[in-house]
Amino acid sequence: MLRGVDVSSFQGRPRDWRAEAGTITWAAVKFTELQPGDVRYVNPDAADDWSWLERHQLVRIGYLFGHPSVSVSDTVSFFLAEIGKHGLRDTDAIALDIEVTDGLGPSAVDDWCAELTSELHKKTGRRPLVYTFLSFAEEGNCSRLGDYPLWIADPSARAGHPQVPAPWKTWAIHQYDISGAIDRDLAKFGSRVAMSASLGKPKEPDMKNLGGTITSPLCSVRWDNGFTVVAGLGKDGVVQAIRWDGKWGPWKTINAGPATGAPAMVAWGEGHGHLYFTGSTGEVSEIGTGDYGGSWT
Repeated sequence: MLRGVDVSSFQGRPRDWRAEAGTITWAAVKFTELQPGDVRYVNPDAADDWSWLERHQLVRIGYLFGHPSVSVSDTVSFFLAEIGKHGLRDTDAIALDIEVTDGLGPSAVDDWCAELTSELHKKTGRRPLVYTFLSFAEEGNCSRLGDYPLWIADPSARAGHPQVPAPWKTWAIHQYDISGAIDRDLAKFGSRVAMSASLGKPKEPDMKNLGGTITSPLCSVRWDNGFTVVAGLGKDGVVQAIRWDGKWGPWKTINAGPATGAPAMVAWGEGHGHLYFTGSTGEVSEIGTGDYGGSWT
């Protein structure tokens, strides 16, 4: 596990907090907070924090503090404009810090969070972390966010052993100590490279020799997170597909019976898609996926 800290203007500039932080592999930096009434807060120390982390070759996470009563699009645009001024590298991660309801009910907060994380995902090509604490999640404010990596605040648990609230099944970062001058965290990764690869922008597919025995023109789809499926008609008359989710998997048979002609595909949203092909008697068949082409039914 990798030790890290999260910092805001409370900690000051790196010269003020680096000794207290000790040996770390990564740090999260607050950039923006769009408050009700269109009050736009920018962390005055974010630029110094961000550049210091880059100079010391540490993993960077930039985050926004969310207010569910304000516009999603304005919140996202404000954050991306500020972090963009200082450079968002492919290896950088982003996060939503959500811990207030602004007086809204769980369903409304959850809808806001789902829309905002989806928008961040689409615009940056990476899945944002979701920072929250146990009781906030347990109240149902994050019910639709289980596909995003969890950064859980649970200082009651031993470091690296947090409770994981629904809808999540596991955690990515555990904030285990908030008692001192700086918050302390553990990230569940074996190396800096692994952390950046998991939380940063996925690398583009390596389009070298992918093998296969395809006899028709190819079709392909690509989702916003970079996951890609390529399909074609195999020499034995069945539709075959290969998937990239950080690496290329094997070619797999999609349909059980013979097909004719090249297949076609469409993709949308969070991993949804359809594949179409023509059967031996001219009928058109449809197969769907809901997990970025990991399975077809």
